[in-house]
Amino acid sequence: METSKIQNFLDELYVKHTLHTNVVSESTLQFSAYADSIKACAVKVVLFSDKQGPLLVAFPAKDGLDFDVLAKATKRNLKLDSGRKYKKQLHGFSIRNLPPFGRLFQMMTVIDERLKGYDAYLLDIDQGDCFIEVNRMGFETIVKGSIVKRFSQEIPAELKRKVALDENGNQNAETLLTPKVVETLLANGEGLPIMPDVGTRLVQLKGTNDFELEALVSLIESDPALSAKIISYASSSFFAYQGKLATVQEAIYHVLGIELSLNIALALAVGEQFKGPMSGMVGARAVWRQSVYCAVLSQSIASKIKNQPGLQPGMAYLQGLLHNIGFLMLGHLFPKKISAFNKLLESKPEICLSIHENGSLGVSHVEAGRLLMRSWALPETYEVVVQNHHNSGYSGAHEVYSHIIYLSNALLKSIGIGDAPDSELPVDLLKKYGLTEEALKEMLQIVLQWNASIDHLAHQLAA
Repeated sequence: METSKIQNFLDELYVKHTLHTNVVSESTLQFSAYADSIKACAVKVVLFSDKQGPLLVAFPAKDGLDFDVLAKATKRNLKLDSGRKYKKQLHGFSIRNLPPFGRLFQMMTVIDERLKGYDAYLLDIDQGDCFIEVNRMGFETIVKGSIVKRFSQEIPAELKRKVALDENGNQNAETLLTPKVVETLLANGEGLPIMPDVGTRLVQLKGTNDFELEALVSLIESDPALSAKIISYASSSFFAYQGKLATVQEAIYHVLGIELSLNIALALAVGEQFKGPMSGMVGARAVWRQSVYCAVLSQSIASKIKNQPGLQPGMAYLQGLLHNIGFLMLGHLFPKKISAFNKLLESKPEICLSIHENGSLGVSHVEAGRLLMRSWALPETYEVVVQNHHNSGYSGAHEVYSHIIYLSNALLKSIGIGDAPDSELPVDLLKKYGLTEEALKEMLQIVLQWNASIDHLAHQLAA
């Protein structure tokens, strides 16, 4: 949409405005920094959608958007929208540079209450180096009729990137990651963890309704390192097998069983591809430890759900193992950034992880994991769970697995394990699946008794 037409729209609303031109702003950080330099609030707008339709979400660009809080505040099953379906309705605006023009776009808009009270606002109008400034009265006119909620969180000053204006007005900022950067790397195959051939064949085997033990044994034995780890795990004290296991077939037949063997083999095959930082809150050791606990707990929960035909406890176990794979991928592609991120998490544990990701990384582990699942062309279930495991309100295909992982993570959060936003068990999910809080907490205590076996497998996965 041409700048003149945007100005005409504002004139029709009797909104006084000032056009700022030749502004260097290649990121949200630079946009916000320029707004600060003119004593204005930079307004960031993101397009979401669900079955009810599109929703514009506006908040201060200098703050972090807490998606979990937004979902609860709006009581909607929101997902980021590409804008393709609403291109005409958006008058050609790019979804990366949207202004809060809900009235022009004929879209419902929700604004964060932290946008209130500023004397001036700077709006991105998708015109490259041009931005529009409006005063408080003008902004209130533009967003008239919008819903006001609280869903953003201020990013502490020490977490913000230093963006300085030099004497010429030019800006310098440390580069953040973005979903687009990660997606481009994956598309170009730059440093991409490759799904090993044995992993691909294990996925294909899992999708087969009926296969013989011999087929799984042959597949695992094709990878000597994988075979050794399977035998080692089956020989652990947890299973208390009295004899000596010498072959993969013995490990599967006498101890693990076909389904558990397949799931563990797949996770082991995938885990070998990542070479990121080992230590830290989102290092490989911590991620795999939380994932194995989540897997065992998810399988237990799935086995207690009786009203979901087709639900497979083994699949719940596998989804638990892989749901946080985004952390591993980011560590593999950007080891220095993740090492620094780990130190940040340790210094500021009271701040929500999603806020840390937004302020320090620029991309979430959820989005990174989703992109990896898609680039590996895995079945839809994997991508859905990775994308929605922090969203208790998700409704759609494979929702039961996403909800089970959410419940498992909430339980683990109650004992200080994992990255869940809180430890609350949503009443609607308990009711939906015929579960009780007491029963789930009993399951957790049982799982904790298996800590030696869980830690053994986590060590193998991270090795």
